[in-house]
Amino acid sequence: MSRYTGKLSDLYQSYARVIGQWPADKLRPTHCYKGVLRAQMKAKFDKLDALHGEELSREAGLVQREQEALSNLVSNKYRSQYKVSKALVDPVSHKGYYAKLLESIDSAVKSNKKTSLRVD
Repeated sequence: MSRYTGKLSDLYQSYARVIGQWPADKLRPTHCYKGVLRAQMKAKFDKLDALHGEELSREAGLVQREQEALSNLVSNKYRSQYKVSKALVDPVSHKGYYAKLLESIDSAVKSNKKTSLRVD
């Protein structure tokens, strides 16, 4: 439960909901970006809680835009909107590079061993 009231409480809850949907990093489970986002959220809302009037409106608007941007990232809006071409995913100069890279990442995650990919 948040300690904020009114529109600030609604904004806090929607921001927290988006952060809750942020995916875990399979390759680096000990380095959690979700935790960084939570700490930033707490600092932003503590700052907002101390503001009043026009300054509060302006800063709350910025935080709302950040929340919307995070929401768009979590929902893969941009991935759906801007399709990546086959030529970019599988370039002629290096056939299968990205497929092999993804396979090596998946195998590193499954085997939980350190490779040239940093997995700590």
